[in-house]
Amino acid sequence: MIITNRFNLPEALISVLSRDRPPTTSGFSVSTLISPPRIAQLTRRHWNEIETDVSEMLWLLLGSATHYVIEKAKIPDSLVEEKLFTVMDGEQIRGRADLWKDEILDDWKVTSVWTVIFNPSGKPEWRAQLNIYAWLYSLQGFITKKLRVPAILRDWQKGKALQGGDYPPIPMHVFDIPLWTTEDTVAYVRERIRMHKEAMPLPDDQLPLCTDEERWVKAGKFALMKEGRKSAVKLYDDKKEAIKELASCDSKHYVEERKGEATRCLNYCDVAQFCSQRKELV
Repeated sequence: MIITNRFNLPEALISVLSRDRPPTTSGFSVSTLISPPRIAQLTRRHWNEIETDVSEMLWLLLGSATHYVIEKAKIPDSLVEEKLFTVMDGEQIRGRADLWKDEILDDWKVTSVWTVIFNPSGKPEWRAQLNIYAWLYSLQGFITKKLRVPAILRDWQKGKALQGGDYPPIPMHVFDIPLWTTEDTVAYVRERIRMHKEAMPLPDDQLPLCTDEERWVKAGKFALMKEGRKSAVKLYDDKKEAIKELASCDSKHYVEERKGEATRCLNYCDVAQFCSQRKELV
């Protein structure tokens, strides 16, 4: 990976964030297993060509610091940063969960306030990740009955918290993650192995497409607008509802379509420049 420093950030920061961590070519880490096969393959194939600026990696520093503190914590009768392994369908599966204690598995995250508001049960990839960790622990004789993601909210604002509503009252939130059955977890892992292995021999432009969920697609909206006003009077998911409301308004009102967008493809995918699906989107 090519790390740039367009904003001349301090050298010490660059040293920490620019450590080369090329993806392994054997077996699957849990994070790779739950990632889209297209992204996983493009990352492996184009690692030495991927370019990112260190300014886009700053939140990794907070995440690393959080995990360091957890690793150094002295918690009696707990398993911290335990390395977990198994083999399924001829492939090694490996993971490293943050903390297991008293049949509770915690994996710490740094995320946005909006994750709490729009994903109260946690992100889909978190649910898969923690359930695989729980399964790996069970293979070592440690049963898990509760999954949690204690999350630090990097963009929390006290002023908004004081306004109440759904906004988190403090800059931290603990997500309770639904616990899958062992059968469901094993079936999920086996299916992900199949998907990734089938993608390996395919050329870049024939890799399986990322789903809308994996691309973080935001649904389009229909906005009831009024002349002289920049923001919408009201937003609608359905065009018919917007037109129905428009019928009761004066001639200064109109309906404007706001198309949805694949947020990950447009702003957060490291391999976007190598992705045919992203090029078609643009």
